[in-house]
Amino acid sequence: MGQRLAHRYRIDKLMGQGGFGKVFLAHDEQLPGHPLCVIKQLSPIHTDTTNTADTAKRLFNLEAETLYHLGEHPQIPRLLAHIEEDGELYLVQEYIPGLALADELATGPMTVDGAIRCLQDLLTVLAFVHSQHVIHRDIKPGNILRRQGTGELVLIDFGAVKAL
Repeated sequence: MGQRLAHRYRIDKLMGQGGFGKVFLAHDEQLPGHPLCVIKQLSPIHTDTTNTADTAKRLFNLEAETLYHLGEHPQIPRLLAHIEEDGELYLVQEYIPGLALADELATGPMTVDGAIRCLQDLLTVLAFVHSQHVIHRDIKPGNILRRQGTGELVLIDFGAVKAL
C-alpha cells in the first residue's frame, strides 16, 4: 500500500481479488481534494501459458473499451484511465460509495415494493447497456451497488462483457 500508479494514483487498500486480478481503493493525487477511485490490476492466477495471459489481456482491454464506450451513464462507473505500467495492466474507475446489493440482501428479504423498484432501476441500466450492443454476463447482487445518498443502483464489474 502507498504505491503510486502513473505518478498519480496512490493505492490505499486492497478491496478484493479474483481469478483475473485485484481491486484497490486509491486516491487521485492530481485532482483537487484527492478523490477516491478504484484501480483494477490484471494478475491472472494461472499464467502458465501464453494463451492464458493473452486471453486475460484481451478481456481486460475489452473491459476498458466497453467502459469507455458506455460513457457517462450515471449507473455505470466512469473509466478514468487505462494504464500499462511495468508490464501490468490497470483500469482506473470512478469510486461509487455505497453498499453492494449482496450485503443489503444479507440483512433480510426485500419488500415486494422494494423488489419492484430495484428491478425497475436495474432494468433501466440494462436497457442502456443492451442498446449499446453489450451484454454484461455477470449480473449478480455482488456486482450491483446501491449508490449512497441517491439509492440508485449502479452496475459494476464489466470484466465478463461480450459484444452482441
